[in-house]
Amino acid sequence: MFTNNLFRNAGWLAFASAVLMVAAVASFFFNSTIGGIFMYLFFLLLIGVFYALYIAHRPESKGLSLAGLILVFPAIGMAIAANLGGSTFLVSLWYLFFFLLFLIFGFLAFRSAKMPRGLAVVALLTGITYLISGVAGFLGNQVIAENVSTFASIFMLVWLVWLWRAFLSKKLATALPATVAN
Repeated sequence: MFTNNLFRNAGWLAFASAVLMVAAVASFFFNSTIGGIFMYLFFLLLIGVFYALYIAHRPESKGLSLAGLILVFPAIGMAIAANLGGSTFLVSLWYLFFFLLFLIFGFLAFRSAKMPRGLAVVALLTGITYLISGVAGFLGNQVIAENVSTFASIFMLVWLVWLWRAFLSKKLATALPATVAN
């Protein structure tokens, strides 16, 4: 019962994250303060989404899923710090943290029988585009870093919407072993 509620709530958190991401981008054109608030809320909601992914992948790979969960906190902390400070170094580091995060959970989803294969591919594409953005930022090419990070944001938006549907489908809760589901 706990797992069903967790995945249902995580599904709605994924949907709310997608809405906040779009709202943040749209509101940056009118009021950067409101856009920043939406962006910070977006990052905070991602913690719940990644926690549910940790629970979903824990039976298959305890160590790697735990590493992904632990990585969520510095990744989101770096994203918030980069949005507050805005230095090139912090933004590039944020991209590289998100690369590792999406690489781990994309790999786990690709190996999992519970997750749709396309969801794993989108997560891996998100991670790869963040890697390219981070490396380009460290090499001093901000134009490439910003353009590729736009694609990473689009991939993340697709990933969040797809994850929303996957979490609400109840396949995850029924596919987990009984020891994890309780």
